[in-house]
Amino acid sequence: MKTQLRTLSKTAGWISLLLGVIHSIATVVVAPSATSLGKDWFGTFIFMYVSTGLACLLAGGGMLMSTAKSIEDTKTANQLFLFSALFMLVLGIGAPIAMSNNPFGYISLVLGVFSISIALLRFREH
Repeated sequence: MKTQLRTLSKTAGWISLLLGVIHSIATVVVAPSATSLGKDWFGTFIFMYVSTGLACLLAGGGMLMSTAKSIEDTKTANQLFLFSALFMLVLGIGAPIAMSNNPFGYISLVLGVFSISIALLRFREH
């Protein structure tokens, strides 16, 4: 894989991973204010908040795993990156719809489009 494409792939992976870490840490900050939602909605809100953070971590981990030197030039690595990028794109499309006032929603949309672009470049190279 070309150095520039490897760098772009790692960048997308690290940004996704960072977004997941920030989202997971923010759960601790947001949880106290979410108690006003009521007992039924509080559990749902916390579950969805934690799930989103873990989803970003999973996608970022998949992207970074696909850049490992031992597998980066295989079809499987490209498929792993594509699957992770599609996952980020789905999250990125849903985020601004669900929370239009949150800038992280738009960041995840841009990250999803960026990741898909890189995935297509990876397939084009092979």
